[in-house]
Order: sequence, then structure tokens, then C-alpha cells
Amino acid sequence: MHQKPSESAKNCSSQAPPLKEFWEWEMGDWRKIRAMRIMAVDRGHVSYLDIDFKSGTKKTIVLPTFPLDSRFMLTSSFHQMYECQHMVPFSFETIRCILFSISPIMSVVARIYDTRPGSPHLIMETTMTKFVRDVSRGDIYAAAWNYKAFEDPSPDRFWLQIEVTDAMGRSTLSELRPFSVNGLSTKISWTWKEFFVMGCQWAALYYPIFWSGIYLMLSILLIPKICLIFSKEQYPYKTSICEKGLINCIAWVLQDLYRIPVVWFGILGYLIYLISCPWLIGQVFTDGENRGYMTYMGWVVKNFNNSEKHQYIGSPDIMVVVLSHFFFVVIPSILVAGALAAERGIYKEHFLSLSGKKEDDDSSQKNKRSVKYDNQGCRIAKFLFVERLFRKILLVVCLAICWKHFMNCRVLIKAYEMNPLLHFPVYSLAIPLLLASAIDTTLDFKLFEDANCCAKTGVWSTDMFSVADPGWFCRPRDQKSPFALSPAMFLRVFLATTEQAKRPS
Repeated sequence: MHQKPSESAKNCSSQAPPLKEFWEWEMGDWRKIRAMRIMAVDRGHVSYLDIDFKSGTKKTIVLPTFPLDSRFMLTSSFHQMYECQHMVPFSFETIRCILFSISPIMSVVARIYDTRPGSPHLIMETTMTKFVRDVSRGDIYAAAWNYKAFEDPSPDRFWLQIEVTDAMGRSTLSELRPFSVNGLSTKISWTWKEFFVMGCQWAALYYPIFWSGIYLMLSILLIPKICLIFSKEQYPYKTSICEKGLINCIAWVLQDLYRIPVVWFGILGYLIYLISCPWLIGQVFTDGENRGYMTYMGWVVKNFNNSEKHQYIGSPDIMVVVLSHFFFVVIPSILVAGALAAERGIYKEHFLSLSGKKEDDDSSQKNKRSVKYDNQGCRIAKFLFVERLFRKILLVVCLAICWKHFMNCRVLIKAYEMNPLLHFPVYSLAIPLLLASAIDTTLDFKLFEDANCCAKTGVWSTDMFSVADPGWFCRPRDQKSPFALSPAMFLRVFLATTEQAKRPS
């Protein structure tokens, strides 16, 4: 029950503003939960009962309809009506329930317990009689009582339970539940799952969470760009990992994502698309063939007569689609792409250290760092990055992200009758393509592996016209080559060539 806090002073004026409150009831899917909800409206009093069929079928079902459960079913208007004596008196004069049974009912007994002594103490027991009415489903039973004797400022002092015995001798008990005749609601304690689903005011939290996710992703993309523009300092692998500098390590990982321009600009463009363009085009209503489109603000659909548009309906319910896509697909994809770029940089530095030549041509600093590197070991880093185990882990993470994304797309296709290639191609294909591009771009150091094999043979050769095929770099000893290079010189020529190709013309 969602309601405004009730005022301490009662207002029985006919001009008193109505209380704004509503019920929010949640049930799982029948295919998974196998639960049924029975709802009854008894002289304006609403009650319900959930039946779990996973534990087996029920021979007898008991649904008390009055007094109401003070935990879930009481409203502020109920309390106001009772205080102002605007309620229907005869609806309070009996205890009532509705029964469903496959066998004839022999007896129905209502019991009321008082919990003020500390433990439930039976204070009333009465037999309920059947209402003789021509009804096809269910039997109504009632018992007279003095409801004014149960007025109390505590909403959970008195508890009700009904016992039903059928012709087979089977006894069925209803749930022991609190009630309040004067309409006071019991404050219940939430589990974390219940509070997350029902207790959080998602209508107020949706947009702050959404824009926080947008700013987080833009920060991950733009901060490295700004750092590379205004700072000339580079953060190599050995400085970041072996010396265990946290700030250096973070700066090094973030700046490497920008070194993959296709992925960086692709992710930035995708974020702009999610903010400014429709995500989906689907059939929102089961009746009719009109389709609407969804943005992060809600669905835009037309009436059945196509005369008027409904702007942004379904908010904040669309957060199930929007926030799950942000926090389980887009943000992990950005982090994985950055990790792939960083892993490539680590592997690059590893081969540069083997060649005996650093990019900065500072041989003395290289020797000192190399000795320190060999002495300290950095064994874990060598195992993860030199053997490229970390890359294999990242590839598994990419598969997990794509699987999660495709499962989300599958649910949307079934829910809104969409074709992924026609109705939401950017949403469905952008992330897999960006991840595939990041994986493909970070494969370029296969060339160094072939170069390493050639180093073992003692013969190195190069052909500038076959640079795209690493296999041409290794040639047998007896095959003549245009000119021969040492391993260090070969890497220097290759790096100079690639750097020159990356520079804008």
C-alpha cells in the first residue's frame, strides 16, 4: 500500500481533500511461479489470498474477508471513515470468510487471539454459519461478534484464525493474521528483496540513476582524452604494475581505450544515440496493429483511432529495460574494451623489453628498469599478461556480456513483437559489433609472435610490401631477402612504420 502519512487530527468535513493512495500488488509469471491469487470484495472491503501450487493442490481454501489484514489491506480512508462514523455499521457486525472445498464442510470455527501478554492467548472462539444463497462458486460463512470490544490503538494486538473441517475429517487452518477494527495499519519489516522491489520509490529514483550512469560512462570516455591532450606523461606497464602505483595504473588503463579510435568514437556515438533517439519500435498494446517507439523517457503511442499521441507512458516501468542495459551491458562493455586495449599495451612493452630497445631510446633507464623487473619478478603479471591469459579471461567476459544482451533482446522480441533488424537494429547490434571491433583491433601483436619465432632461427628479414601478412617476415635461412635486420632493428623499423601510419596526413 502506497499512501501519504495520515494526519493526527481527524477531518470529518465533507470538503476534506481525498486521500491519495493505491495498492501495488506483484505476482510472478504463472509458468515459473505456479501461483494463483483469489481476490474478494465484501461490502467494499478488499482481501486476497495467494495459492502456491508447487506445494500441491489444496483440498480446501479459506479466505477471510472481514476483519481485514492490518498488514496489507487497510487504507487511510478506512481509518478516517471509522473515526467519522461514515462506515456501514452492519458490515462490521460479523466475521466473514469465503470457502472453496471439494468435500462438504462440516464445521467452521473462528478464533481470536490477544498478544498483549506476550504470547497469543485465545480470548474468543465462535462457530460460523453458512449464508444460504444461490451462488455457484464458494460458500460464505459468518459469525456475529461485538466489534467495539476489539478497538485498540495497537494495530497488531488481536489476531484472527479460521479452522475448517470437511466431511473427510481434514482440518484446514487459515493464516494467523492481525486485524484492526478501527483501521490502523501495522508497520511490517521488509526483506532486502521486498524492499528493493516494493519499498523503493523508483519513480523518484529512476532519472537520478539514469543520468548518473550517463555521466559515469562519459567520464570514462572523456577523462582519458583530456589527460592525453593536456599531459605529455605516459604511463608504461612496468611503472604501473611492478611499482604498484594505483594512480598510474588507473591512468594507464584509461588512456589506452582512447588509442582504439573506432571503439572510442563508436561508444561515444552510441551513448548520444541512446539519449536522443528511439531505442525500440514495438507493439505496446495487444489489440490493434499500431506501433509505438520507446525512449529513455517512456513509450510514445497513438490511440486506436490515430487521433492523439500519448507522450511517454510506461515510466518508470521502462527502467527495467533501460537500467539493466546500462549497468549490465554498456558499462561492462566499456570497461572490457579498455582492458583489452591495456592488455595489448602490456604485451607490446613485453616484446619491446625483449628487443633490448625502449620507445624513448633511454637505454640507461631501460637497463635499470629491466634489472628491477627481473629481480622483483612481477611473476603474477608475467603469468597473466605475457602468456596472454588475461586476454582469454576478457574474451570469456565478452561472451557473457553478449549472452546477457541477446537474452534481453529475446525478451523484448517476444514482448513487443519486433524484428531486431527492422525495429531496433542499433540497440541490438551496436554492443556486439563494438566488442568484436575491440577484440579484432587488439590482435595486431600476432606479428611480434612471428618475429619472436624468427629470432630463434637467427635470420630476420623484411619486405615493406607484405607488411599486412606476418608470415612473410619469417623466411628460411637459404632464401635470399632484400636486406637483413637484427631483432632490435626490425622492431624499431616496424614501430616507426606503424606510428607513421597512425599520424594524420
